[in-house]
This record gives sequence, structure tokens and C-alpha cells, in this order.
Amino acid sequence: MDKKKKFKYMFMVWIAILVIAVVRKTLQNDTFYTIKIGELIINNGIDMMDHFSFHTGLAYTYPHWLYDVFIYLIYHNLGYTGIYISSMILLYILLMIVFKINLKITNNYIMSALGVFLCMLAISGFATARAQLVSFILFALEIYFIESFLKNGNKRNLIGLLLVSLIICNVHVAVWPFYFIVYLPYLAEYIITKICKKIKLKKENIFIKYLKSRMILEENNNIKYLFVTMLLSLLTGLITPIGLTPYTYFIKTFMGNSQKYILEHQMISWANSPFTLIIAIETIFFAFFSKAKLRDLFMECGLVLMSIISVRHIALLALIGTICFVRIFTMFLDKYDLSMEPVLNFFNKKVVIIISFMIAVIGSSLLFNFQNSKDYIDKEVYPIEAVKYIKENIDIDSMRIFNEYNFGSYLMLNNIPVFIDSRADLYTKQFSGLDYDILDDFHFIGRNYQEKFEFYKITHVLIYKEDNQFYEILKNDSNYEILYEDDYFCLFKKLKNLTYFVTIEN
Repeated sequence: MDKKKKFKYMFMVWIAILVIAVVRKTLQNDTFYTIKIGELIINNGIDMMDHFSFHTGLAYTYPHWLYDVFIYLIYHNLGYTGIYISSMILLYILLMIVFKINLKITNNYIMSALGVFLCMLAISGFATARAQLVSFILFALEIYFIESFLKNGNKRNLIGLLLVSLIICNVHVAVWPFYFIVYLPYLAEYIITKICKKIKLKKENIFIKYLKSRMILEENNNIKYLFVTMLLSLLTGLITPIGLTPYTYFIKTFMGNSQKYILEHQMISWANSPFTLIIAIETIFFAFFSKAKLRDLFMECGLVLMSIISVRHIALLALIGTICFVRIFTMFLDKYDLSMEPVLNFFNKKVVIIISFMIAVIGSSLLFNFQNSKDYIDKEVYPIEAVKYIKENIDIDSMRIFNEYNFGSYLMLNNIPVFIDSRADLYTKQFSGLDYDILDDFHFIGRNYQEKFEFYKITHVLIYKEDNQFYEILKNDSNYEILYEDDYFCLFKKLKNLTYFVTIEN
């Protein structure tokens, strides 16, 4: 067998072994509401209304309805184990697409494999049962179709791009605007190349000389077809069962206040993802010491800027940024005649193959056993026993419970109407259609909780105990009694009308 094919198949198996180890077994809160919404859609269809909080008349946009259905069907047939395995499969598919992209843009097997390994490490924290894992695959396919079209001009790739846009609108509409952002570095590269060729300078300045020596000014006429495809992709937002949500979701989110409270909407700090930021900095560094495509430099710098503005974009920097890194670093190696052929020969040796597989199997086994020792539902984060108590002792239909944001989705999963859950946008005025903001009221509940509890007719309160001043206040409030308490959670019941007000600091 050809040594390149041999390495390729060996690497594919090696990555499959590692994927088993890096996917987290413990589920996140979004997965729980995803299951319930998928079940609702299967049984009742999409009516653009919320059915899981006790607030009446909330409008809901079903922003990833197709993924919700997908996860529910897996859960219904295979339970939590099926969801866990599906995350492994999706991550593996994503990494294989990245591998294929890297090979297409560099034709360097070692660098392509290195890029996949770095990508796996960078996005491992995002490898869980959320819609973003599918959207990562779609963005990787978008890059693949764009690069393929620019290389061979095959218009079937344009059809692929339209399909990617259509699927994103139905799988994860919140990230649909980024589909169009991916096009921008390619268009900017084309425009700058045209400008540089149009301008005739009598004497080149330092900037022009540097640009020509360091940047590849590639004029590809296929770009105009990409631009047309980008415009046509705007129409795919109409082919959904959720109305005009693809066109309004981003605007409403931007106008809402969820960005103040939700971590993934806030600005990045070095601690959020030092590994990803190091890769980004190295990519830009190598770009200035070798020839580089303008598209890669624009893409990398744009993703870094987006990640600084919002933590949620780190995953996109980790995914697409590593692809840019592979091409730029490969060009750096080519400039200085640093061949990867000896490395390829080394990894094709039988002894190296055996040792590498042993390391992968042993390492993955240890990590998998560590993951397997955990439960699908973390009892310190989700009130498992408290929910059992509620279902066995309280009339759920007449209960109006104030609950923590982090475990509202788990209450949903157990058919308990919630005050709030991790569908943050649902509880803002821009989405709910109400003239007051539930998300604001939740975060400032401590300022005057009795008044707010009266407004929402709260009958029960389920909150965390640890480091929670609100727990101490309610415990000393004679208007509330403790119905259930364990090491992590406490369930209170309101006893009588409130006669005084207490203000606490957040």
C-alpha cells in the first residue's frame, strides 16, 4: 500500500480511538430542554409558542428545531447512552472533514494530521450534545465546498453551499449569520488583489513591496460565482417551518440583554481558552515570516476579533483557525525547504505504528474509564432527588416554582413547569412578547424578592445551597418553610402573605 494511504488510514483509526476519550459523558443543561422540545415537535408540531414555563403566552422561536427532533429520537430509542455515542460520532465526522480540507489545501499528510489533532484538542470542550456540534460540521463543509470550488470550479460545490445554508437555518439558526461571514475573507482577498493589479505606481512603496513578498495575491475569477451563491443563500432562510426567525433572531438577540448574563456572550479572557489563542497568535506570526494567502490572514484576524468580543466564537476560532494554521505553517515549511517526508516515513514504520496505537489505546482507555465513572446527570448541578420529592409530594399543576437558571432544563425534562431555563433569549422582552423582562427579574431577584414572588405568584423556591446568600435569607424568613433539603439543594414553600420586604445584594 502507498505510504500516504497507509498513514491516512492509520491516522483515521487513531483519531477514532482518541475521540472516544475526549467526549464528555456528563450532559449539559441544554441537552435536557432539547429532548423535551424534540418530543413536543414530534407529537404536536411547531406552533411558535412555549409550553414548558408557567408564564403564559410566551412566544418561542424553536431556533434549532431539527436538531431537537434528532436528539429526541436518539433519546427515545437509545436513551442517554445513545446521545453520548452520537456526540462521539459527530465529533469524528467533523475531524475527518477537517482532515480532508487540510489535505485539499496543503497536500501534506503530516501537517493535515497535526491540524486535526490540534483541532480536536481545541474543541474537545465543545464536544457535547448541543446543536453547535452539528453546526461545526456544517461550517467545515462550507469551507470544504468553497476551497474545492476555487480549486476546480465544479459548480456542484455551489449546490453544496446552498444546502449547508438551508440546513443551518433549521439546525442552529442562531449561527446562520456566521455562514455569510465565512465568505468575507475570500471576497476581500479578491477585491484587494484586483485593486493591487489596477493601481500602477511609478515607484513601489514599502507596503506594496512587503505585500508582494509576503502575501499571495491570487485572482480567482470563480469568486464572482461565490458571491452570487452567498446572495442566493439568503433565500434559504425562507425554507423553514419557523417563519422569518432566520432573519430576526440575531437582531433580537443583539437587542436583548442575554449578552449581559450568559458567559458565552461575554468578552473573552485569556483563561477562557489559552490553547486556542496561542494557536491563533502562532498562525499570524508564521504568516509574517512566509508567504501566506490573504484569505487565511483575514480569517484568522477576524476570528480572533470575534472571539475577543464574544466567548461563543472561540469554538469557531478553534475549528477554522486551525485550518488556516495548517496552510500557513505548511507554506512556512515550504519556504525554508523543510520537508515532512522523513516524518511520514517515520510514522510508517511498524514499530512506530504499534507504539502509537498502544499509546492511543492506553491513554483513551484511562480517560474513557474516568468518563465512565461519572453519571450522565451530575447530582451536584441538577436536583435529582429534589425533583423526585416534588413529583411524589406536590401538585405540579398548581405549583409555580422559582428555580435556578442552570437546572431549569432538568425540571423541564421531568415535566415541571419552570420559572426560567437555559433558553435565555425566550425570557427577554424581545422574544417573549411581554412588556417586562423575566431574565432581568431572575438576575435581580435578590433586590426585592417578595415583591417579585408576589408578581409571579411563586409558591415554591428551589435553589442551590452552596455560596448562596439567597438560601440564607429564605431559611430565616418565617414566610417560607423547607420542604426538602440535601447537600446541594433546598426546596422552600411559601406559607402566608408577605408582610415585610428584605433587600439583599447580588
